[in-house]
Amino acid sequence: MKAGLYALLALMFWGSPLLADASFDFRLSPGPRLVGTRAQSSGSGQVHASLDGRTLILRGTYQGLLGRPTDVHLAMGSLPGVRGPVVAPLIAADGTISGQVILSSRQLAAFRKGGLYVEIDSTEAPDGDLWGWVMPPSD
Repeated sequence: MKAGLYALLALMFWGSPLLADASFDFRLSPGPRLVGTRAQSSGSGQVHASLDGRTLILRGTYQGLLGRPTDVHLAMGSLPGVRGPVVAPLIAADGTISGQVILSSRQLAAFRKGGLYVEIDSTEAPDGDLWGWVMPPSD
């Protein structure tokens, strides 16, 4: 009986989609603009995300920013599409983006709900030239 209980607990813990590691890709798209800059088009990008335990690893490429990159970071909103505070800085150089972030329990919960996003700011778009919501695939 004990063995069956342990097996059930192990399946619940290690087999749970809330605790399973994830690996997926997401796009970086032009961020929202003020009325005067909507006609301008910035670039695009693609990021590969993988979750290893609590460590979120991000690697990707971007192109066509409106200006030179000034800041790139992972941020956390309350829901997909809602802006929020910066979680951690990332690195953007020569058309690549990368970083590793150890997520807190709250940030991990936001990750599971699609509340984390990558933002690249530039000289011409200081409030976000490219954005991408880190949306793990649903089961």
